[in-house]
Amino acid sequence: MSASGDHGFRVVIVGASIAGLSLALALERSGIDFVVLEAHPTIAPQLGASIAVLPSGARILDQLGCYDDVAALVNCSIDNFIIRDAGGQELIRVENLEEHLVQRHGYPMVFFERRMMVDVLYKHIRQRDKILASRRVIDFEMDEHGVSAKCQDGSVQRGSILIGADGIRSTVARQILRLSGSAKKDLPVRYRCLFGISDRVPGIAEDTMHHATNYTSSLFASSGPNDRTYWCLFTRLGDTYYGDALPPYGEEEEAETVRVHGLDAVTETVRFSDLYDRRITSVSTPLHEGVLDKWYEGRCIVVGDAVHKVINSFPIHREIPRLTGTHQFNPIIGLGGVSALETTAMLTNNLAALVKSSPNPSRLEIETVFAKVQDARQPRAKALVDASMQTQGRFAMETPWLRFMNRYFYPAQGPRPALRLLSEAYPGAQSLDSTAAAQVKAPTTKTWLPAVPASHALPYEDELVRPPTPRTTFVSLAITAALVGLGFLGVNLLLQTSLANGTFRLVDEAVWQRSVEVPGKGMVHLRALFGAGTFLSALEELLTTLVAVFLPLVAEEVTGVSSLERRLQAGYFLVAVFLPILAVMLVEGSRSRNTWSLVWSPSIWLTLAQLFGLGLILPFYVLAFFFSSSKTAYWMPAERFVPERFSRAVLPALVLGYLAPSALMLTPLFHAEVEGYIQQIIAFWQVTPVLASWLAWAIARVLTPSTAGPDKRTPLEDYSGLDISHLNRLYAAVFFVAATSHAAVMLAVVWAVNVSIAGIFLPHLTEGPVASISEGVSIFIRCDLLLTVAGTLIWCVINLMEMQRVGLVEGSTLKRAGWLIVGCAAVGPGATLVGLWKWRERKTARPELRASGRA
Repeated sequence: MSASGDHGFRVVIVGASIAGLSLALALERSGIDFVVLEAHPTIAPQLGASIAVLPSGARILDQLGCYDDVAALVNCSIDNFIIRDAGGQELIRVENLEEHLVQRHGYPMVFFERRMMVDVLYKHIRQRDKILASRRVIDFEMDEHGVSAKCQDGSVQRGSILIGADGIRSTVARQILRLSGSAKKDLPVRYRCLFGISDRVPGIAEDTMHHATNYTSSLFASSGPNDRTYWCLFTRLGDTYYGDALPPYGEEEEAETVRVHGLDAVTETVRFSDLYDRRITSVSTPLHEGVLDKWYEGRCIVVGDAVHKVINSFPIHREIPRLTGTHQFNPIIGLGGVSALETTAMLTNNLAALVKSSPNPSRLEIETVFAKVQDARQPRAKALVDASMQTQGRFAMETPWLRFMNRYFYPAQGPRPALRLLSEAYPGAQSLDSTAAAQVKAPTTKTWLPAVPASHALPYEDELVRPPTPRTTFVSLAITAALVGLGFLGVNLLLQTSLANGTFRLVDEAVWQRSVEVPGKGMVHLRALFGAGTFLSALEELLTTLVAVFLPLVAEEVTGVSSLERRLQAGYFLVAVFLPILAVMLVEGSRSRNTWSLVWSPSIWLTLAQLFGLGLILPFYVLAFFFSSSKTAYWMPAERFVPERFSRAVLPALVLGYLAPSALMLTPLFHAEVEGYIQQIIAFWQVTPVLASWLAWAIARVLTPSTAGPDKRTPLEDYSGLDISHLNRLYAAVFFVAATSHAAVMLAVVWAVNVSIAGIFLPHLTEGPVASISEGVSIFIRCDLLLTVAGTLIWCVINLMEMQRVGLVEGSTLKRAGWLIVGCAAVGPGATLVGLWKWRERKTARPELRASGRA
């Protein structure tokens, strides 16, 4: 049979699998001629296999016009994902999974028989006469003009290229290895899977997926359409085998597996024997794990399970980078079918572009396209395979460490990290260009289908204005070195300088003598804050030391330029710099994405800042932020939200817990009234940053939550943006206060005689000892301020760089960094920080998506 079609370009597809038929449908919509050769006598045979249609795969099916028909096969989607221990007790429960996935990725997760998916794809192909059953391909030959596939029945199909979608025992893959001269890669096998379909088992709800962990084995069970329950038992073989050199596994071995694992718990009330006894069909298979190194040769390429086979499960481990290729998936993460759809989508996109530019492409042009597909898909495929292997090891608790983590650590984190890791596999998925996507989609009539949001809370990477890229080693090392260096500079300028110039010695003497010299007032007695002999003696000693540090600065009379500069300097630091940083720390500590990260608890960082200086601590806080924010999902709407009640509480907490005590301490107007209590006020002020954090949570607990509308479920707060207006109000208020403080100090420089910017902000470092505590503290605060400003600028630049790296913004980071400098001069570094945060809030809440041909 000669090549035919509109362009004289014809694709021979070996295997009417999900990969094969989705490719045929996509090619048909792209106007490319094809023929499908299927070995079985029927197109959708019952092989006992099931498939999870995950959001990234559902997107491609929707582009092909198949999604509504796939959804019509089931009554509901998976809404609960439960991980259980060996006794069937819950370890982690992710509730409202349907709404989470729809809001994040546009589609829920559904589970049904693989043959049903094949049947839907088959029915959507208009030219079904080109899908030929009972055509087992046994060999093929290539020449300069095309490829000929030889079938077992003696027929020959001729085409321009040949694509193998014929499964793990792929004839096409073997021939590619032979033609390329590559050695056969024997994929490792560490686990065996007994999977099957049973009549519905009581105790397995139709919207719930269970995964039970055990020692050297794990169990998966989920209900599906037609009152069926789908299940898999994964058992470790003990040794690692390669290729086909596997131990026998016939009916006797299967019976022994059921005898050994029959009492393994699926839930508190369901055992594996309950699943097996109700089985309609069951199949046992070794789980090859790996990705083929070579996917193509000449005019032939393989896709789907022929290149990647992984454990069917769901990812609950590390970040999934972008990957693709010929690979063997463990079914434990359920990404085998989705990965096949991704590969066919990318192959279709590239073939359509090739045929458009060159209707009869040469072998070199075809190989260039195949190489592009492999290079783009193989890394993602390898990462998914690695993730599936790690997940299997975790669920089978291969080591004592994994047993501890699985039993205690992961459950302690709650469901959100599990949801976050579950979602990481989807955004990097490829999709179809508009050419192959369905132009008109029939409206769905299934009432259970959730409404697809206008935009995704976790956008696919091909939707962003630029594709995300991983951090480079150079950038990571450079930023780490800059922040660590700034931190050690802080140790030198704040601690060692204060030690060298005698400031610490003067403070120790004042505490020991219980009196401190206040400029203009002479010696002032240091009073007991809690009373003598109390059990708070250690805290008394610490607070007395801090009072001795700040009292000369706070209580001194403004009698000259130096004292005025010290007063302006202290007020500027506390209001124009510390306040904005405190506000941002409180907001970041409350975000869901920072739970269990190093920036989760601002109280710890603020306590350290009060003890050692913000300029010393801030670089290490920024470094913790840098390491916590490496994943693309960190910057997306799904991980951005702040609990709405907390977002309302931050501003009043800052006013009551920080601004009011700071004003009381620094404003001379109040001193006459509170002269007798100034030492207690100074002591109290030391805890105000931490107090503001606690006060925000306390206020949040008593506030009544807002509602997004009637009949909305709890997770909607994650995606509704109810916090944005409150955060904008917070940023605006803090910006106004910080910018006003900055302007006031700049006006003082202009109007006051002999007051200068250098006198306010630049330290006078000398090798000799300081004459008083107030002079030493003034040097400390000046150094602290400069270090804090430097740390703030680095923090801002990191945010600009990261937002560009993950695809949220375009343009020059260097240009934006220049505007930061302008902002620092015009409104001050603190106001610039909250101004940037307000802009960042808007960008991360509603990312700009590119106008593309994606459906």
